[in-house]
Amino acid sequence: MQGNSVPDNKAPNLSFKEGKYPKSQDWAFMFLVFLLSQFLTSCTNKPERARQNLKGTYPLVSEVNRYARGFSITKYSNFDIVEVKKPWQGSEKLNFKYLLVKEGVSVPGSIRKGADLIRLPVERIVCTSTTHVAMLEALGKTEAIVGVSGADLITNKEIKERINLGEIRDIGYGRELNYEVLISLRPDVVLIYGVESEMTGLIHKLKDLGISVLMNGEYLEEEPLGKMEWIKLMATLFGLEEKAGVLFDSVSTRYELLKSKTENVNYRPVVLTGLPWKDVWYVSPGNTANAKFIEAAGATYLWEDLKSDKAVPMDLESVYLKAGIAEYWINAGTAVSISQIVNMDSRFSHFKPISSGKVYNNTAKVNSTGGNDYWESGLMHPDIILMDLISIFHPELSGDEPLVYYQKLQY
Repeated sequence: MQGNSVPDNKAPNLSFKEGKYPKSQDWAFMFLVFLLSQFLTSCTNKPERARQNLKGTYPLVSEVNRYARGFSITKYSNFDIVEVKKPWQGSEKLNFKYLLVKEGVSVPGSIRKGADLIRLPVERIVCTSTTHVAMLEALGKTEAIVGVSGADLITNKEIKERINLGEIRDIGYGRELNYEVLISLRPDVVLIYGVESEMTGLIHKLKDLGISVLMNGEYLEEEPLGKMEWIKLMATLFGLEEKAGVLFDSVSTRYELLKSKTENVNYRPVVLTGLPWKDVWYVSPGNTANAKFIEAAGATYLWEDLKSDKAVPMDLESVYLKAGIAEYWINAGTAVSISQIVNMDSRFSHFKPISSGKVYNNTAKVNSTGGNDYWESGLMHPDIILMDLISIFHPELSGDEPLVYYQKLQY
């Protein structure tokens, strides 16, 4: 190797002319040069051998998310490492690590340590959330779905038809999962999400059955675009990272453009959201995606100063006192009319949005079995949701843009 040669002006004259031999001191010098050359060769070759031994284990790129905070992807030459952070509420110190490797490719034990192995390509997948279905639809990979959880809640017509034909099985929901059906589906991976620590029991159960699991915590993201960005994680299962990037960039550009239209509005109406459940009003904090939607649409969220990593339970009296200043009411549960809301509690009739007719709900795309597309395809279209809200709060900025996910409630 060129790097091991000794410069010409430092090398001894080692040419053996006829009848000429080096003197004894020359032999000593030659020996020293030999030792030096061996030392240099050793030093030079060790890193090269290390590179050969660890070939494929140096990260080519660590993907940097623009909005999402709950996952990371590090790409190597022949595998990916995915980490899911804070997978459910109150799990700040818990991370899941996944090793995505093509079939037949071996990975050093040091890399595999502490990681769950998922073999690629994924051809059979089970979804436990409607948002998983929406991401797969956007990637053009719904044919990989063989099982779902809560079939009635799905709005995707293709998936509904395949469920009716028996091509996709319903595995049940929560603690009522049908493990026998799940095993029979032979999934390459089951996409799951968690709301509390008891999810660890389900994860261990599935792993004991030899079923690969991938945790998806997109619902915890505080930015609407952060939720959608989880499509990049889904794309790694199919090698569709480029397609996911193009989709995300297109939607995020439109979202940010719409958001810029409301930055300098002078009027920012106060907005109330939600409905009570069994005499408890679970208030969405001001650092959630729902609150960020309202802010981006040029309005003021009633609870914008409330910060928490989960919904905050409040008694009805506290909400009644504060809701008096609200001018709009949105996201009122499953209500499709003002009458339904007032019938829950007659005091609601005194709320300003009720009397002024400014009650809008995200129930415009609910199917006959109760599935709401707002919670399905809405994940992939935060730009359309934002456009809806701008049309509600600032119709002067939206022109004649029709509502898609929202509808104005009547009596």
